[in-house]
Amino acid sequence: MGLRDRLDKRLRDRRVTTVVRRLLDDYLPPVVREWRPFNRWMATKFHGPGFDLDFKQRAFAMSPREFAEAYAALEAGGGRYRDTDTTPGQLAAICAAARGRVLEVGSGNGAVAAALGRATTAVEVTLGSAAATRERAGCTVALASLPALPFADGAFDTVVCSHVLEHVPDLYAAVRELRRVAKRVIVVVPRQRYYRYTVDYHLHFFPSAAPLEHLLEGHATMIDGDWFVVGG
Repeated sequence: MGLRDRLDKRLRDRRVTTVVRRLLDDYLPPVVREWRPFNRWMATKFHGPGFDLDFKQRAFAMSPREFAEAYAALEAGGGRYRDTDTTPGQLAAICAAARGRVLEVGSGNGAVAAALGRATTAVEVTLGSAAATRERAGCTVALASLPALPFADGAFDTVVCSHVLEHVPDLYAAVRELRRVAKRVIVVVPRQRYYRYTVDYHLHFFPSAAPLEHLLEGHATMIDGDWFVVGG
């Protein structure tokens, strides 16, 4: 592996990109940080040509089908540039905090579900991610999205939602749905401030964990630069 490949692999490590994001957001002058050509270059570098730089302006008017299609198009264009956004430290904390019957909402490639075990039930919004989770974790996977989970009230003891809530259009309805299906809620979200252009499809931003602590009636800690919240 050449130097360029090693550097590229290193930059795709979530822990490294978190530090890079903080440097860009906190120290780069806003006139540069919000310059569209600069953000287009970064988006293409990390997500491929299928990335929609204006997604966060359009997403709130999308139907659930259009929303799922946007993520499917991102995946098809090379949008998944790392195995999982959940770092090893966050994964260890999730496994330590999970209890009983576990549901993972937004399973991505299935890394978290695989660590939690085959008894876990997973939910994904795209066919590609659902298939990847099923193959990797060997668990039951449902096609669904927040805030409409196909489960009865209190069907699970724990629901895990790692690097997902920043993507959902209706944050409040999503949190209510998580609390409806499980007694214990484990959430991981990035510590990130709002900018018009971000190299992700994030719709909500959490420079502080206080809003999630309030919504989840829980307590937040920081793990690898992201907020880890356990509530009920």
